[in-house]
Amino acid sequence: MKIGRFRKLRNLDWLGSVWRITTVNPFVKYFDVKKQKLMETHIAPFPEELALRLITLYSKRRDYVLDPFCGSGTTNYVALSLKRKTIGYDLEQKYIDMARQRCGGRGMFICKGSENMKEVYSNSMQLCVTSPPYLNLRKYSNNPKNIGNHKDPYPALKKVFKEVYRVLKPRGHFCLNVAGAPDGKGNCHRFPFDMIYLCQEIGFRFKTTIIWDKGITLREWNIENNKPNENHEYVWVMEK
Repeated sequence: MKIGRFRKLRNLDWLGSVWRITTVNPFVKYFDVKKQKLMETHIAPFPEELALRLITLYSKRRDYVLDPFCGSGTTNYVALSLKRKTIGYDLEQKYIDMARQRCGGRGMFICKGSENMKEVYSNSMQLCVTSPPYLNLRKYSNNPKNIGNHKDPYPALKKVFKEVYRVLKPRGHFCLNVAGAPDGKGNCHRFPFDMIYLCQEIGFRFKTTIIWDKGITLREWNIENNKPNENHEYVWVMEK
């Protein structure tokens, strides 16, 4: 990724609360030595430009950036490209392998759940950028420990967010990317907004909202003729 081209963004692009980012990552495949073949990418790629803007705004060089649901390692890859240090967690070894290869062996990647990040010191991270799995909208794995497979993801997410709060420095930021979702009854699920209250219960201050305008990108599930198709997601910006 050529970081320099993003430097030319206008102030309006950076400082407005609506960010139009229509690009997604190219599929990141990795070579499995044991299976002697290229393995498929993560099913929910996170735009590099979105990560870049958040990391640039809320951290400096040599700061630590955390992603407790790192997947293919987009947050970590961009953080390293911006001269930050980085740590990523994921339950799936295939995604950890993918992230490690993508980052060229740099950064720290841990294959386990992030409900207990004992490997990370308290008050050591400047920024956390992540997009959690939830509501089983995408099948990340068959692992029952995966929060995306939980009927009620709130208790597990609260544990993770408590750990994020612990490891963040005072005044450090937590950027949480969440999307709206149908509830199966023709309504929108309240999950994205529940995340605000969940974070506030832990002690975070709710600082601002960023709308990720995905442009022409459309959802692939539950398209209904009587309402617009959502082509945006939220980024809740919290502060410790």
